[in-house]
Amino acid sequence: MAAVPVMPIRIQLLPEYVHVVWHGELVNQDLEFLSAEMPRIGRQIGRAPNVLHTFEEVTSTSLRFDAMHIHGNRLRSVKVPNSCRIASVCHQPVAFGMARMMQLINQNPALQMQVFTELEPALRWLKDAPATPEKAPAAGQVPA
Repeated sequence: MAAVPVMPIRIQLLPEYVHVVWHGELVNQDLEFLSAEMPRIGRQIGRAPNVLHTFEEVTSTSLRFDAMHIHGNRLRSVKVPNSCRIASVCHQPVAFGMARMMQLINQNPALQMQVFTELEPALRWLKDAPATPEKAPAAGQVPA
């Protein structure tokens, strides 16, 4: 019997945001899983949620730039019903660099991304998001 691969992602639905806890080794398939799971969660709760990614439990990575680029292209084409914020907290330089690269690759005007080295500023930034997320800008529009 083949072993079922364990994704190094735990997703917690909290009242104010979705917490994505990354642990173990990061691999290309993790981005594919996340690309499918986040829209499902959005449909479940009726809106695109703010998201907190934490990487402190990551032990290694084999993520490649091409997988990150493909993920960025997927994000660009996703129709997000409202603007939302995505905060990444990274203590390790490699995870910080990858999260920063995802921020730079992001071309979806409905997704605001920020990378932090500490949890508290990330939580403040998420909390400062509008209480009722505004409607996402149309494709090609830049949010005000």
